[in-house]
Amino acid sequence: MVHTSLSRRSLVGAGAALGAAVALGKPSPIFSAPALLQGSRLQVKYWTSFGSGVNGEAQTKLINDFNAANPDIEIVPTTYESYEAIAQALITGLQTGDVPDLTLFSEAWWFRFYLAGVLRDLNELITEETNVDDYHPRLFSEYQRNGGQWAIPFARSTPLLYINTDLLDQAGLDISMYETWDAIAENGPALIEKSDAEYAFVFGSAAGYGAWYLQGTVWGFRGAYSDEELNILLTEKGAVEAGEFLRALIQDGTAAAVQDPVQEFRTGVSAATFASTGSLGGITESVEFNFKTAFLPAQYEFGCGTGGSGLAILNTGPEEVQQAAWAFIQYCTSPEVTTYWSQTTGYMPVRLSARDSEEMQAFYDEHPNARTAVDQLEKVRQVDTVMVMVPNGAQIIGQGWEQILVNNRPAEEAWAETKEVLDTDKQPVLEQIAEVEGE
Repeated sequence: MVHTSLSRRSLVGAGAALGAAVALGKPSPIFSAPALLQGSRLQVKYWTSFGSGVNGEAQTKLINDFNAANPDIEIVPTTYESYEAIAQALITGLQTGDVPDLTLFSEAWWFRFYLAGVLRDLNELITEETNVDDYHPRLFSEYQRNGGQWAIPFARSTPLLYINTDLLDQAGLDISMYETWDAIAENGPALIEKSDAEYAFVFGSAAGYGAWYLQGTVWGFRGAYSDEELNILLTEKGAVEAGEFLRALIQDGTAAAVQDPVQEFRTGVSAATFASTGSLGGITESVEFNFKTAFLPAQYEFGCGTGGSGLAILNTGPEEVQQAAWAFIQYCTSPEVTTYWSQTTGYMPVRLSARDSEEMQAFYDEHPNARTAVDQLEKVRQVDTVMVMVPNGAQIIGQGWEQILVNNRPAEEAWAETKEVLDTDKQPVLEQIAEVEGE
């Protein structure tokens, strides 16, 4: 799918303008503190990974605007460097008592804390006014388990393909060369020879969500990481073929595995890479060249997984604090704020009414790069069960990818070792599921 490029800073500027237009600084008060507070503000400790850049600035605005409009509540954020850092801090905090009231969870981490029994079932707080039917059903349902709703989608994303079209123009090539992995392999050498690009594509590391970005590639080769029953499928044909294909791309110099693929894209070292939907605002602000976003490359079929994060409430704090945290969730995922957040950051609008509004459609017409994720969402699915249910499952699979892409180990060999680790690590999870859910 071909899209026109964004000019530098246009996405971010449009988001800022929207913020003024919808008067985000003046949300209606939606919470009244209980009398026992006697004039003091009810503090809600919030752990987040949005602390800097475009996304951090946007979240700071949401927090400040909410606090200003709700004098009985103060959202007090603590920023961590990543979703994983939040999860690790919470694992430790549950032992020491240092835990938040409200937290941001990636799609790969909430399940662990559901099994630990420390999340509030949000069905107990949802009312008719919440209008749950207005949330995108695919995103909303991903936090459901055993009859409960354990988070609300907020900063939701998919991987996107980012393509430097100036480099393609130099080489006289078309964006269609990124529609399939076969086309990348066929056209990559000519792109490198005829443009300033050193690589046609760069892959990231395990720490950089490598397993998440390549989930769709494995599906595209008709493979999977696991099935719904947590049977690990990495040694089956599809996953092995995907691994061998990408390994060959690196060995012939068409692609490379690097520590920071987005940086290599920003500096023109690579003509293309994967990055999150939520990286769109930051990339737009930081590059001088023309680029387009597109669906992920297919192979035998198309594959792409959902990602990003939702907001969850811990059940460890006082009821009034949980109610205040719920008020903030409702504010952050309201249609108006969803529109601002999506236009500013690039994350997908989690509300259907926001996605379909005249305002959002006009924005997409002006900035087609921002539309790609919304269009692609209709073709995606939740990542394989092992990525959600097994603690560090994504990192373990990512380390397997590093063995293949960085250390040049045959995929069959690397995946066999990875499967052995996952088969061991999944056993206590299966036991805990049976204990918690009575199965």
